[in-house]
Amino acid sequence: MTNATYARVNAAIERLTPRYVSLLQELVRIPSQTGQEAAAQAVVARQMREIGLAVETFDVDLAALAVHPAFNRTPRSYDGRPNVAGRLHGTGAGKSLLLNAHIDTVPVERADTWTREPFGAEIVDGRLYGRGACDDKAGIVESLLVAHALRDAGVNLVGDLSIVSVIEDETSGNGTLASVERGYTADGVVIVDGTWPERFIVSHLGQVTFQIRIPGLAGHATSAGPNPIASVGDVFDRVRAMVERKNTNCAAPWGDKAAPYFVNFGRIYGGVFPGSVPAECVIEGQYGFPPPDTRERAKAELQEAVGPIAITFDGLETEPHVGDPGNELVRLLTTTVERRDGAVLKESIISGHADLRHYVNARTGATRAVCLYGPGGGRNVHGADEYFELAHLPLVAFNLASLAIDWCGAASDR
Repeated sequence: MTNATYARVNAAIERLTPRYVSLLQELVRIPSQTGQEAAAQAVVARQMREIGLAVETFDVDLAALAVHPAFNRTPRSYDGRPNVAGRLHGTGAGKSLLLNAHIDTVPVERADTWTREPFGAEIVDGRLYGRGACDDKAGIVESLLVAHALRDAGVNLVGDLSIVSVIEDETSGNGTLASVERGYTADGVVIVDGTWPERFIVSHLGQVTFQIRIPGLAGHATSAGPNPIASVGDVFDRVRAMVERKNTNCAAPWGDKAAPYFVNFGRIYGGVFPGSVPAECVIEGQYGFPPPDTRERAKAELQEAVGPIAITFDGLETEPHVGDPGNELVRLLTTTVERRDGAVLKESIISGHADLRHYVNARTGATRAVCLYGPGGGRNVHGADEYFELAHLPLVAFNLASLAIDWCGAASDR
């Protein structure tokens, strides 16, 4: 493809960027924490149609997925919480590319600790603030900007370009799993989530979420109990000691992390009245582990750590995933990033989790050419004052658009 083609695409991105900054503001102003994604997804579907994509919205088919080995059980209903998929059909039989990003966000805790309104989408010094701004509504907006710019620049891809906006990345991965099972796979997949412009991800730790239920004996405040809240510290200590032993005996580091095992206690609740001993106290948390551990081993070791106390595992469960940093898509993306501004694309090995496993392990249409890349810089994801660096919106969009041209091929050049 000629340099003139890339120049037209770049010009289209620059021209469209203000419009897509406004779209990002619109999405951030719509709360879409897990379970409440419908209104934001309607905006995504509207924009896909305006671009001219072939659009499909579909709910997670619980009956079909319940027996899938990668399905994570949750207590939530999936009615009216759709995935949204759009496709820019290619002109021939070129390689296909899929861009995945997620619409769901974590909740806002203590809005009064934010210096900017959590859903205000305020722009200050080139940063757009708000819950989900960086994680991952910027990824959705960038993916849509890529498709729009290619269309406006008159680039006719040979292979298909698909965009999927999924639910439940943060909690289960079931949104991406449902889209894969519905046939939204490709020869190459980029999950536009979790990296700065010069980083890519192909590997992540295994994760399990857990609920520890400490029993008590409900009664008056002056009763003997036992009071389950008084036992919380002991449970914390036992689980932390298990994690410390795992890190001490870890045979190999995970990327730059010499102690890759971690536990996070994210929520604790119990009791109904200050003058009563609670019948139960519940601790919810997440445990991360590298290979060769498995989720079954992780669950068994957590159970051993808490002893006779009940522990359940409804929610996120993933095996560790070790991808190929030299896969064909990453090699091409490396060239693309370097061509833009001479930057060097480097691997980032994360402690978090990602949906890339569903594409690699798909029952049909599996692909090894998968990575996370984009949406760019930001800070405080999952915390107060989350923000996205707006300067990275056109930068990453151009890199992804160039990747689409190189990967899918272009049928014509006007």
